[in-house]
Amino acid sequence: MGWPRQIFFGDVDAMFASAAIVKAPELAGKPVAVGGQAPRGIIAAASYAARAFGVRSAMPTATAIRLCPELVLLQPDRPLYRQMHERMQGVTARLFPTVEWSSIDEFYVDTTDLHRVYPDPASLGRTIKQAIFDETGLCCTVGASTGKVTAKIAADAAKPDGLLIIPPGSEAAFLADRPLRALPGIGPKTGERLHTIGLRTIADLLDPRWETSLRPLFGQRLHWVRELAQGIDHDPVVPDRESKSMSHETTFERDTGDPASLERVLRGFLTALARELRQESLAAGSVTVKLKDARFAVTTKQRRFSRPLNYDPDMWPTVRMTLQDLMKPGALYRLAGLAVTSLTPAPSGLFDGRRSKAIEAMDAIIARHGSGVMGLGGVSRTDDE
Repeated sequence: MGWPRQIFFGDVDAMFASAAIVKAPELAGKPVAVGGQAPRGIIAAASYAARAFGVRSAMPTATAIRLCPELVLLQPDRPLYRQMHERMQGVTARLFPTVEWSSIDEFYVDTTDLHRVYPDPASLGRTIKQAIFDETGLCCTVGASTGKVTAKIAADAAKPDGLLIIPPGSEAAFLADRPLRALPGIGPKTGERLHTIGLRTIADLLDPRWETSLRPLFGQRLHWVRELAQGIDHDPVVPDRESKSMSHETTFERDTGDPASLERVLRGFLTALARELRQESLAAGSVTVKLKDARFAVTTKQRRFSRPLNYDPDMWPTVRMTLQDLMKPGALYRLAGLAVTSLTPAPSGLFDGRRSKAIEAMDAIIARHGSGVMGLGGVSRTDDE
């Protein structure tokens, strides 16, 4: 059967930890994690050696250290990640006409019109992997199918450093034995309810005997969920739009709807982004919060600051308000992101002389010793302190 549509999904394996290992090869094979210092820090990424001990992203750093006392904990290196991302963007832009970066380390490409150049999808997948490795030293797992969802599930199944092609007509058979949670739209609570009823795999969603149980649970979404369970997915690959912004986002190991957890993640992003703004003598006129829910639906909300800012305590109230407005009661989220946008040269006189010197001194200490040594009182404390 020919390919009516061919979609590749690429996912860089444990990008933050892997990038750190590329920068410091002596860390290869060691349990490495990127995150904030205990007791308040959280893990942003963990190498596969660390994951063997149970260390996961979005886990409190204190818990990760208990699980793996020999854990090598590194501070986030946003300039390094951005450099790696830009290099990977250069690779995908060179190879493909249509690319959608869904996060800093995940991308979709539509290769439907490249059959004559690359008639063998497995060969094309190897080309993608090798090109990214040659450019960055990072391993990328690649999945391909006729739709975005199945391509992503294929990549998840092939990790780490794998390649899995799901040919046309075999999507439903591939998905059949996958766990229910692998499918968008089935979060932890829904998955638990389905498990209680007796469903275990994606194929169970298509079994007529569960109709009376599924209809009240999914309502009008049931048709959409069942189409995805068969690999029927027409979601297009949407090319990225350039914008003057800095951003960071992370995909959680487990979906979460806990406001405090999401606030901790965004606080960490804001601290790093504000420091980058100051280092580059920039200020942000607005901020954008991004959430991706368990159904892979992305929502964003932007707010303008009263004036261009690059000092996290001044920026945090707006960020927090934006997050609160964006979250929906009962919703679970698999990804959170923060972008500082409408960037302009930092206005002269943004701080008074005394405050400016204090911030410069703090940034210099952090640049030398890492962000765990000190922070800003307006964003590093929890609300109940």
